[in-house]
Amino acid sequence: MRVHLINPSHVSFGVGVITPRWLYVIAGATPASFGDPIIVDETLEQIDPSTIKAGDICGIGIHTGNALRGYEVGNLARKAGATVIYGGIHATFFPDEPHEIGGAHAVTKGDGDRIWARVLEDARNGTLQREYDGGRIDGDEFLPARWDLMPPNSYMWASVQTLRGCPKHCSFCSVWRTDGQKPRPRPSDAVIGEIVELRQRGFRFIALADDNFYPVPLADLKMAARREDKTTLNNLTKIRNERFELMERLAKLPEDMIFFTQITMEASEDPEFLAAMKRARIKGALVGIESVTAEGLKDVYKPFNAHGDELVKRLRSFKDNGVHVLGSFIFGLPSDGPSTFDATAA
Repeated sequence: MRVHLINPSHVSFGVGVITPRWLYVIAGATPASFGDPIIVDETLEQIDPSTIKAGDICGIGIHTGNALRGYEVGNLARKAGATVIYGGIHATFFPDEPHEIGGAHAVTKGDGDRIWARVLEDARNGTLQREYDGGRIDGDEFLPARWDLMPPNSYMWASVQTLRGCPKHCSFCSVWRTDGQKPRPRPSDAVIGEIVELRQRGFRFIALADDNFYPVPLADLKMAARREDKTTLNNLTKIRNERFELMERLAKLPEDMIFFTQITMEASEDPEFLAAMKRARIKGALVGIESVTAEGLKDVYKPFNAHGDELVKRLRSFKDNGVHVLGSFIFGLPSDGPSTFDATAA
């Protein structure tokens, strides 16, 4: 019995931009009694179906964009006599679909770090259930990735996760539904340890693959401070302080290391946080701009974003602190019209 972990893709490029972190975390969650899992990232190279044998276990992680390819692989594996188990965002939202069209024996929802070992044991013992729920584990339970199983010279950027969850509820986003609105930060010792390992493996560029690297905006702190019960304020303050501690430790790593992350526009209103990002050499960030109009921001439940001249001011705040913005935009919102494109370009 061998365990295969498969990141499906219809297109293979031979090299990847960012490491598919889930593959190596679930590899780390695989008990030693099963041996090292066989990892297949189809963005590098298509799977060879002949490598899957009767009695093997195939774990397939899917998001909506690669779900159909995942189902193709799952059906191939089931035909070969393997046990097929799905996980990932798409499987969490639609746990019946892999059974209906993907040849699934089981589906896991939520965080896989802890539940995966139980799923494997059930598969080995013949007691596999139709569905498992890994829930949302705390940050100190996040497992480190098995980077020793990564093929060398295959990825441009490595990835490390420092927290899961996002306090927002943007209409288009899956994160707050799958990972929750309560930020779950990972201890900085674990984060730095993993980054050091990746540096030793030759990586200088690291993506901090978080749902939102800025989980405690100043507005939330002010709101919590007005409450008589200071529990929320104390919790938010603790998370914020942990962010600064992490960035202080990032700043002490070799000077040629570069970091990239995902963050909300609110960070642009926090000079102290931006200055810490600069010291930590977080030189780029994906920022969800979404729309340049007030109406568009209402459409996506993002009133905390800016528009017009204020948007320009906030984007310049990032740039002034050495953080280059990779802006994401949505077109086709209910309030959009022909003028939306010109306004965005302007």
